[in-house]
Amino acid sequence: MAKTSTKQQNIIGKTVAPSAESLWVGAHLSVSGGLHLAAEEAKALHFGGLQIFTRNQRVWSTPPLQADEIAAFRAACADSVFAEFGRIVSHNSYLVNLASPDEEARAKSIACECAELERCEQLGIGASVAHPGAHLGAPRKPKDPNDLFSEPNGDELDGLRRIAASLDAVHAQLRGYRVRVALETTTGSGTNLGYTFRHLAIIRDLVKAPERVAFCIDTCHIVSSGYGHATAKDAATTLAAFDKICGLEHVAVMHMNDSKAPAASRRDLHEHIGHGSCGKPIFEAVMQHPKLARVPKALETEKGDAPCGKSWDLVNANALVLMARASSVILCLSAMLMLGGCTGSWFKRTPAPKASQPVVLRTEPSVSEEEVLVAADRAMAHEDYDTALRLFRDLLNDNPTLAPAYVGMGQALLAEGDPQRAETAFARAVKLTPANFAAQFGHAEVLSALGRCSDALDAFRRALAIRPLDFATNLALAKTYLELDQASNALIFARKAVEIDPTDAAAQIQLAEALTQAGDGAGAIRAYETAVELAEPSKELLLALVQAYGAQKRFEEAVNTAQVLLLLGADANAAERLGWARFRLGRFDEALAAYEQALAIDPNHWPSLNGVGVLKLNTWIQSEKRLDAARHEARNAFQKSLQVNADQPKVTALLIKFRLSDDPR
Repeated sequence: MAKTSTKQQNIIGKTVAPSAESLWVGAHLSVSGGLHLAAEEAKALHFGGLQIFTRNQRVWSTPPLQADEIAAFRAACADSVFAEFGRIVSHNSYLVNLASPDEEARAKSIACECAELERCEQLGIGASVAHPGAHLGAPRKPKDPNDLFSEPNGDELDGLRRIAASLDAVHAQLRGYRVRVALETTTGSGTNLGYTFRHLAIIRDLVKAPERVAFCIDTCHIVSSGYGHATAKDAATTLAAFDKICGLEHVAVMHMNDSKAPAASRRDLHEHIGHGSCGKPIFEAVMQHPKLARVPKALETEKGDAPCGKSWDLVNANALVLMARASSVILCLSAMLMLGGCTGSWFKRTPAPKASQPVVLRTEPSVSEEEVLVAADRAMAHEDYDTALRLFRDLLNDNPTLAPAYVGMGQALLAEGDPQRAETAFARAVKLTPANFAAQFGHAEVLSALGRCSDALDAFRRALAIRPLDFATNLALAKTYLELDQASNALIFARKAVEIDPTDAAAQIQLAEALTQAGDGAGAIRAYETAVELAEPSKELLLALVQAYGAQKRFEEAVNTAQVLLLLGADANAAERLGWARFRLGRFDEALAAYEQALAIDPNHWPSLNGVGVLKLNTWIQSEKRLDAARHEARNAFQKSLQVNADQPKVTALLIKFRLSDDPR
């Protein structure tokens, strides 16, 4: 190893200033052009840790390593810090799911994992990071931090047992290997295991050779799963919890990523250090923890140059190095001189050699890309959006014009509640393949979610031009036209949707809403009644039917429907509608009872307060204004209603007209 330069010496005495090399800080680097080039780039960046893919992580099988590849990689590491075992780690294929309940899929994953570890052993790599896996049963979504310390449920425990059995099978096939599997902490999206430290500990406890199992802590993942991080005490507590449950001595790699998503969001969106929601304390805790000093710390943040013109990998590495300091300003200045900041000199990134063959970009997938798209769709089906997004992004890194990957990314982002970024993905897909129905329809859906109804309308029409008889598109057009108060146009598409599938309750409801807006109350009732016959009626559907009956003065039917509605459960709106219908039938005592039932459910239900007020006002008037108690009750009901909802001019007018605000004479 080269002698430490004067530039790298701390100006205080002979102490060497902490550096990326000495702190084992590095990044996941590309192996494009050859595995050895990643090691060469890491050396040029003066990194002390390195993570790579040893193979194409988006396919199940790959050719074995050639002797010259192995020799070139080992030679690139030999004259540097990377000759020290443990500084380099790999990341296995995203397709692997060692927790799968499908025996065939799990066998495929075991074979893929064995191939990865075989390559690591040949290259002298100390650990291979692996996501624990997804159990594919019922998702469990933690609601509070205490859930992170609870025991796994049935589906989770079964999945953990399958992971341990899979690792036993791997170990049995690769006896005597030095490389370890490093199980990674996860955000816990979908049915992914590993969102609690306990999951990782259980797996290691269950395997027959626990010494061959290590751990990988991802800072983004533990914050997104809900572990404490905001203060120095929180961060220290989290690391102490991991130490107690899993043992920090078993950590083989740290993934140093900030998070674009909020804490406890269960979303896996990496961000540059200091630009996300993780906060400084968690990074300081990791960088200053003695048990993690000789653990490679790999950045998995976006590549490219920072606004200052310097490589993001170096900017992020520098940020971590500075956070390793205790409080010495001089040491910080020394590190900045050594690594450079966004205002100082920086080494140039070693460019990867250009490929000898030109890259052919396609909008449609190749056979291998189609396999990855299928895996991503499978992850989507199990609400594992993190894995799906990772697969889509990897496809697009290699082929930025692959339209189906943009469509999939848009669908995953929309499912995760991120319509803004989903719109960008769908817009790109539409631009690449305007005749792609999924792209046009998805773009329309996300535009609708963003409240851009006119733009959504245009996009739905483009989708309909591709598939004129698509049920979902006709239904969506009806809904969009209703939102734009264009009832006549909404009717056209609602009727078309019903024509395509007359047995769909949602289509009948949409038709009823369009007919109501168009003024055809009788037709709306027929559509609502059909919907009730087609599907188990919801509270919303029955409430709409009560309204429709009332609008047509069919109050007996409104009463009967409201009573059925109340049988589904206590509901203030249902009780109020029952009182409203009884009132119009002249059954005032029964109406009052219904209004009081609504207020027993919700004392601030202002429509029911108005109902009580009107009934008490009538009682006072019919008594020739002698029953002051009724007048007093009417006044109180109206005044309370106005306290809840002040924008009621008719109620205010009643108070004034009958001088209900005055003291009784």
